Amino acid sequence: MVVCLLIPRIALLGALGERRALLSEPVALAPEAGREQRVGEASAAAEAFGVAPGMGLGEALTRCPELRLVPPDPECVRALWAQALDRLEGIGAGVESDRPGAAFFCADGLRRVHGGHLEDVLAATRC
Repeated sequence: MVVCLLIPRIALLGALGERRALLSEPVALAPEAGREQRVGEASAAAEAFGVAPGMGLGEALTRCPELRLVPPDPECVRALWAQALDRLEGIGAGVESDRPGAAFFCADGLRRVHGGHLEDVLAATRC
């Protein structure tokens, strides 16, 4: 059985760092300096106002005037993703990932090692 680990909004999570409580509010990644003025990943609260990744900054602010913008933090995202991959590799998973936030691994052998059930494999990653 192939398992997919998917962490939605990982770039936003990384940018927020310790301020993850802001995810319950309308928040989005600010446009990168010197690039096209488009917002990045957005919280569910921002999406409820119609804000979507790739939307022009002006339109996003029109749809959601209280939208908070946070600057991207690619280094923090890399560290966050490396930590997730390290946990998977730590339980013996042969992980494949081509981008932060999505990884795949075969759980068949791991189920035997970690108690026989997929739930046991997933619990081992939370330690």
